[in-house]
Amino acid sequence: MLGRRDRWSTTAVYGAAHYGKSLFWYGGEVLFAFFLTEVAGLTPAHMAGVLAIGFLISAIFDLQAGRILFRRSAGMRRAAGLQSLGAIFSGVALVGVVATALLPFPMRVGWALTTGVLFRLAFAVYDVSQTSLMANATAEVEARSRVAVTRIFASGLGNLSVAVVVGPLIAAERRGGGGVILIALALIAALIAITTAILLNRRLRGPTDTADLHVQSPLKRSGLGLAALWPLFAMMVLMMLGPSLFQKLEPYFATRAFASSTTGGALIIAAAAGVCCGQPLWLMIFPPSRRIALFTVSALLQAAGAVVFLLAPFDAPIAFIAGAWLFGLGNGGLGMAKWASFSDWASRLPAHRQGLAFAIFSALAKITLALGVLIVAAAIHPGVTPEGLRGFMAAGPVLTSIGMIILARRAAPRETGDTLASETMGASPPRTS
Repeated sequence: MLGRRDRWSTTAVYGAAHYGKSLFWYGGEVLFAFFLTEVAGLTPAHMAGVLAIGFLISAIFDLQAGRILFRRSAGMRRAAGLQSLGAIFSGVALVGVVATALLPFPMRVGWALTTGVLFRLAFAVYDVSQTSLMANATAEVEARSRVAVTRIFASGLGNLSVAVVVGPLIAAERRGGGGVILIALALIAALIAITTAILLNRRLRGPTDTADLHVQSPLKRSGLGLAALWPLFAMMVLMMLGPSLFQKLEPYFATRAFASSTTGGALIIAAAAGVCCGQPLWLMIFPPSRRIALFTVSALLQAAGAVVFLLAPFDAPIAFIAGAWLFGLGNGGLGMAKWASFSDWASRLPAHRQGLAFAIFSALAKITLALGVLIVAAAIHPGVTPEGLRGFMAAGPVLTSIGMIILARRAAPRETGDTLASETMGASPPRTS
């Protein structure tokens, strides 16, 4: 089982596997749009079409994965096997996507669209099955908090790894060599993701965990319906729209605002480092009974970072870097609280609905990201200034933070751990999904 105090090595393997998946996720978040417009030469409209179609198809497949692959109680072993299979196909498709820059220009839009859709389909299996382990491979609220911290720390490392290459990639593209570097990086990311997913599969199928396979959470309630999770679904939409817009526009802002690729790279690294830095503290300071406080503090930090970024003078890059770090710190806390709360609620669903819950959660993320790339396409028009870009970048996190604070009381589990947010607020939980 994951998140056990006496078996951190298994949770660490899960973290490594999530790091591998995060390389794909943040590669898509931070670099895909930039790669298609600045390296592959697609127009912003073509870029938006390629990415939005891929996200929407992936969202549809997420839902089908939740209904078909998890129609029966998926169980820890089955989910572990599916995520390793998804990692293999995702890795192959990713290399195909970044090969777009090597093709003749007339072929690029069609090739990018085809390989992008294949990548999103494979990633749907990879993502939904691995993420569902947060509920069906944990047995208590505290365990899910530990897994959430491990997950977000690994996400931060993945984001940091992607951020580290942005500066060199910008410099290489200015020399005309960005495409070759991206293919090499995609091969490395695919190797890491596939290897760690296979290791997680082997660990969760190993004999030492067999006795844990049928451990059930004492909080599981067969009468809980998916509609009771609406505050978390709303949180996913907010988090994938506002903060994600900040991340997508970072490379564009860096190339327009700073002559030095090193400064631009440092800006993106700072945001990723902020996500990592807070994770051990969130677990120590904010136990599950203080989840609402974690949501509130993290939201305020994220908004403060965005405001610092917005007001920073352009002749003081360190102020931009500080704002990005503070944004990342708050964003990491919100991510940890969101995933821990969602896995808590999902674990209380009937076993055959847990996979569908995570599928809906992932599908909402991708539908929102599809909307986000349309906003990015509008934001990076030829006449945009660095001032205009950072206005877009700052507005999203601030508005998201306000929404997260409002939703926190509905989304966070109560201290007793055995009542739903909807019941606490005086409503009866839905009986059907």
